[in-house]
Amino acid sequence: MVLGYSDVHPFSKVNITDRASVQELLKTLLDPLKPHFSPLKARVRVPGGTAVRFDNTAAEIEGICRPMWGLGSLLAGGGTYDGTEWWIEGLKAGTDPENPEYWGDPRDNDQRMVEMCPLGFTLAVAPVFWDSLSAKERANVEAWLGNSINSKKYV
Repeated sequence: MVLGYSDVHPFSKVNITDRASVQELLKTLLDPLKPHFSPLKARVRVPGGTAVRFDNTAAEIEGICRPMWGLGSLLAGGGTYDGTEWWIEGLKAGTDPENPEYWGDPRDNDQRMVEMCPLGFTLAVAPVFWDSLSAKERANVEAWLGNSINSKKYV
């Protein structure tokens, strides 16, 4: 869905009254991202570029990880989302150093470390993510989240 300048985002049309309405609200935030996933689902490329100070890969990682705050909450609250598989595939591809869409190892003061927060949250509250991984994929996630940043400097 591409919205024009005067279009009203579906988000503003949801009347928040209960858990189901909040879940619907979250879906209106996740759905517009679907056409912007990279081929292997490890990145979300927002059209028009970004105004960030970090590299484009980190911005694309932000594009897939930051919405996990909502997706993880949606799933943890008993909701479902038809696009969950894309985020799981993205996690697999992004943390696999042999994959062309690998997120890369964080450097000192790297934005990638910030994106580890929503990813870690989602892994903690939405078991479908961890349960969907093979032993090798779990090792990749563990290495990307833990081993790659333990010696890095933070802002």
